[in-house]
Amino acid sequence: MTTPIAFPKGPGELAAAKPDAPQKASAETLKAAREFESLLLRHMLESMQKTAHIGKADSSANSGYQSMAVEALADGIERGGGLGLSDLIAKTLESEMSRRAK
Repeated sequence: MTTPIAFPKGPGELAAAKPDAPQKASAETLKAAREFESLLLRHMLESMQKTAHIGKADSSANSGYQSMAVEALADGIERGGGLGLSDLIAKTLESEMSRRAK
């Protein structure tokens, strides 16, 4: 008689089945991951603003307002939870650090 195979019902159960997968990233790692995500987001938005040629680039006053708009947009995205990369980055860092420690 064979035993039926139990498949994971979701990603949380799959992560729990892995012995090397950390359950939760440390606060320090999560902070670093959020700071990296914030930096990446701001850089991405600045690049998009430059390539979109919004407004007249020769006006320094207009350039200042555009910079403020990019900052406000980035802040709003961060307050809304960001891009969702920080948790993934933190878990990956924790997993890599624990793997290298062995």
